This record gives sequence, C-alpha cells and structure tokens, in this order.
Amino acid sequence: MIYEQEEQQDPKPKYALTISLNVLNHLGIGLYSNVPAILSEVVANAWDADASRVDITIDSHKGEIVVQDDGHGMTASDINEKYLCVGYQKREKEPPKTPKGRLPMGRKGIGKLSVFSIANFVEVQSVKNGEASGLLMNLYDIKQKIRGGEGTYHPIPIDPPAILITRGTKITLTDLRKPVMVAETYLRKRLARRFSVLGGKEFRVFLNGVEITVKDRDFFDHVEMLWYFGAESADVALKCKNAKRVISLSNVVNETKGYTVKGWVATAVNQQAIDETNNNIIIFARGKLIQEDMLSDFKEGGLFSKYLIGEIDADFMDLDEYEDIVTSNRQSVKEDDSRYTELREFVQRVLKQVQADWGNYRTSAGTDKALQNPAIKQWYGRLTTGRKKYAQGLFGKIESLKGVDEEAKRQLYKHTLLAFEKLALTDTLGFLESLETEKDFAMLTELFHGIDDIEAVHYHQIAKGRLEILKHFDQLLNRDAEIKERVLQEYLFDHLWLLSPSWERATVDARMEESLGREFDVVAAGLTEDERRGRLDIRYRTAANKHIVIELKKYNRRVGISELVDQVMKYQGALTKCLNTHHPSAPHLIEIICILGYHPTPESNLRQHAELLKVCNARYVLYDELINEALLGYQDYLTRTQEISEIVRLIESI
Repeated sequence: MIYEQEEQQDPKPKYALTISLNVLNHLGIGLYSNVPAILSEVVANAWDADASRVDITIDSHKGEIVVQDDGHGMTASDINEKYLCVGYQKREKEPPKTPKGRLPMGRKGIGKLSVFSIANFVEVQSVKNGEASGLLMNLYDIKQKIRGGEGTYHPIPIDPPAILITRGTKITLTDLRKPVMVAETYLRKRLARRFSVLGGKEFRVFLNGVEITVKDRDFFDHVEMLWYFGAESADVALKCKNAKRVISLSNVVNETKGYTVKGWVATAVNQQAIDETNNNIIIFARGKLIQEDMLSDFKEGGLFSKYLIGEIDADFMDLDEYEDIVTSNRQSVKEDDSRYTELREFVQRVLKQVQADWGNYRTSAGTDKALQNPAIKQWYGRLTTGRKKYAQGLFGKIESLKGVDEEAKRQLYKHTLLAFEKLALTDTLGFLESLETEKDFAMLTELFHGIDDIEAVHYHQIAKGRLEILKHFDQLLNRDAEIKERVLQEYLFDHLWLLSPSWERATVDARMEESLGREFDVVAAGLTEDERRGRLDIRYRTAANKHIVIELKKYNRRVGISELVDQVMKYQGALTKCLNTHHPSAPHLIEIICILGYHPTPESNLRQHAELLKVCNARYVLYDELINEALLGYQDYLTRTQEISEIVRLIESI
C-alpha cells in the first residue's frame, strides 16, 4: 500500500527517524547479507513483543514480503521512542523480562534497519490497546534527506482508519531491491536453524501459511550418533529416531560462575547427508542464533569433523549485566570475550570425546560392513588378534571416506590390504617369531601406530606437496618486498589453503570471474592514483561454499582503516551484484581478505580495525604472518609426515 506525501500542516511532524547516511549504509543496507538473516531480525522483534504467532508471506507476483505478528503492538509514542530510535537500548530501559516472562532477544536496536537491505518501501502498521498507528518509510526519500544535509527523516503517517489489523504489528516490504524470491524450502530450512525456541505452542512461525518446525532443519533424520548436554536436552533424542548411539554429557561450562548450556552435537550417517552449510556447530543465546559456525574456530583436521553438526544454547553469553558479546551484524560473537573463550574450551573437550566415540563406533560398523566381502573376510581371518585391531581401524576409515563408489572402494581395499601386508611385515622377518612378551608386542604396536591410521596415509600425499610450498614460503620471511610480492602472487590465489585449511579445493566460475572483472574495473576507476599503485592484484575464488575475494596490496603500501573499509564495501557490492545476476537463489556467503605488508593505520586500535572489517565480512592478513599461521594450521600434516618418514626409515633399515 503506497501513500502520497501530503503537505505537512502540523509544524511538528508525527514521526521522526534520525540517522546518518553512513549509519544507514553500514548498519542497514550493507550489514545483513541474506534474506533469512533479515527476516530473523523481524521475527526476533515479534518474540520480544510476546507474540505467539508470526506469519511471513512472500508474494512473488506482487514482489512483496509481509511479516505479521499478534504481539502487544506499538502506540505512536512507542514507534517514535523505540522503533524509530536507532540504537534504542531495550535491555537498559525496559524490564529484564517481557510480561510473558520471556528474555528479550533484541539488544542494540539496529536490527530494524536490516529490512532496507532488500526493500525500498517499508510499511509498519501496529495496534496496541485499541490504538492504531502506522507509517511508511521510503529509502529513496531517506537518502535524499540525508544527502541534503538533514539528519532527520519524517515517515509518512498512515491514518488509523486505513489500518486493517486489529492487534500486533504488520510490516510490509515492497519495491524489493534484490531477488529475494528464493526457494521456499531453502528459506524455511534457514529460518528453522536460526531459532531454538521453535517447536512449541508458545511461539510459532509460519511461512506462506505452513508452520516452520524443527523438522525443517532437515538433519535429525540423518543423525547416526548423538551427544546431548544435561537432562534438559534429553528430548532431542526423540527427534533423532535413526540414531545408533545416544550419549549424555555434562552441561556445565563453569560451575563457579554458573555457566551451563543446553543442546547437542551429532555426527551424520554419511557426509552426503549434510551439506557444507550444515557442517557446523551453531550457538544460540536466548533462543536466537548468535554464532553461525563455531566449528570453524577449531580448524579440526580429523575425518570425524566432516560429519559434525550441532546446536548449543548458551544463555550466559547474553547476560544483561555484561557488555554485548555479539558483533553488529548479530551473526557472530566477539571471539576474544572471556565467555566465548570458556565456551570454546568446553566444546573442545566435547569434540575430543566425540572423536574417540565416533572412531570406536565407526571402526566397529566399518568392520561389519567390510567383512560382508568374502575375500576381505578370508584375509582378515588369517590375521593374529593384535593385527586384527589395526585392520579394524583401516576398515572404519575406508568405510567413512566421502564420495567413494563401490567399485572405487573395492580397488581401495586391494591397495590398502597389500600395503598392510608390506608394512606389518607379516611372516616375512624372522625377528617377528621372537616376540613373546606383552612388552615386545607393545613396542611393535608403538612402531606401527602411525601407519595404522588410514587418515595419515590419506593425507600424506597432500601434506608432501604442501610442505614444499610451505618451505618455499618460509624462506621469504627475510627477503625483500619485491620477492615476497612476486611469490605470493604466484602461489596464493591457487593455494587458498594457506589462508584457511578448509579451503582445500578452490574453483573459479568463468562467468562470474568475467562479470566480476568488469565490476572490479569500475571500482578501480574510482580509486586514487596512489590507491591504484598500491594494489598488486585482486582475484575471485570459491571454496567451501564461500565466495572469496582476495586483494594483494604492495608490501610497502601503508593503508588507513577507513580507506580499507571503503574499498572492501565496494568489492562486496560488486560481488553481491554479480551473485544476484548469476546465482539469484543461492546463499551468498562472502569473505574478503586483504593481504598487507603492515597493519592498517592508525595502529593504536587494531582490535577495532578487525571489528570494522568483520562487519563487512572481511579481514586482513600480513605478509610476514601468513607463513607462520599456515605452518601452525598444518601442524598435524607436519607431525603425521614426520611419523610416517621415521617408520619407513626404520623398516627400510632392518
């Protein structure tokens, strides 16, 4: 519904929104990267308004999104003093709980601006205690007012007789600025995964008339092993009807401080059962997502991590008496906060147990499956008891490998069993006959411990190739800037694992690269001569379901944080434009990385620099730190390679 702007008769306008264009761009238009994140902010407001039902309606023909709730609504005074007050501190100015006893999800008062990421027109209708109020906001007019030097925008009031709802709040988004008519199944799934309060009668969310439930998360049916935290979380086992093992764990993070969690972690029956966006551990606080992926913090290299999913409710992360732990985009937390450090240590302990339990179970299940092959069963029957344990470990690893069809697996068994015979030296060396005592066999077990681990063998060739590159980079630390620039330019873009171990296989979409090249040329045309000279190279890659832009600046180029943020925002805008053209329905997970010779200036507040870039889905890495971080990230590769080399040396020298 569009309203014409009437001439203002009252010298004091009814509504007022005060905001700078910079705030609008960074906290509204540019802050939220996807439709589920935007809609979740509106749903969270409905929760805070004590709504019991929220209806989201997407009309692709009208190009319209409507979100309506049955909460307590707002008066005209509420709209002005709370809704239109950007940065309204709800936690400080209102009771700690809602009239229904809910802990409010909102905190910073900026989520309301998220709708401007997708819509130019935002209509708000609300009814509270029989009083109807409403307004229409126009993004074009807001920008025009701000550019004209005015810091205050006056939305168009809606006459009460034109308001058709009888309770709660209705928000209508029109003149949508990006293709948001994503597949309903995708949107339903993503919204289901952003709230842990769904599933009961107290708070229900509907999409196009059909309720969003925990079943829409689409992973409970694929759970093979489940670990849940405390008795309060035991009911999750009822959702995982196909789980083979269910294990209860302590939910205590810090007993002294009273920090506890609810939730669970699980492993899927196979890697195909979970897509890459689900292979993570989500953190909730007060029922709303605050960290999209905690698993990536651990840089787990073990095979079990590729099967992991999980949801953890950690309300202690969002206590009123402490400062806000969540970053401005409301989708991740400040990782240096002590509360997050304690949660991370707790999860690290959990993952160690998960790895052990999963390994034991997979060994048993893999052995059962492998022995269905008569030839393997016959070979296995020839082994001694001690060697059977090693064979069982191999079976479990082989049966867990992703994307291996039956014929490829058959060939893998052939090669693996031959290697086992050679490495175990079965019946080939006379000294084996002299092994009699437990101590003798214990020493032999230690000798072949690394060889028994199929994962070490699986990664050996990868490690070998990467080691050569790491050694080459290691020699650069004390070389001049020109050599560093040249070698980084040669290797970095095609070896993204140097920046993140999970980016093993980077690819390039030719259409996207061509389109993005044109867009980056437009961005480059707007740079100063000094900025253009300071940029050595820029490339686009995709890896691990992410769209990645890497800018390599000249080593000696000093860059200010304001300049860097401004450039990053332009790259993000160019990439988003191309993604909307070529992949309109897919999720847009973007990361921008700038490789610098020095920290951005001023160097007195590096933490703030990192936070500013994180809001833009960006970060920077220094030339000289790159190799050290890569070496640390691949310590497992180095250790395993050293173990294998030592064992091979011993065997060859016998």
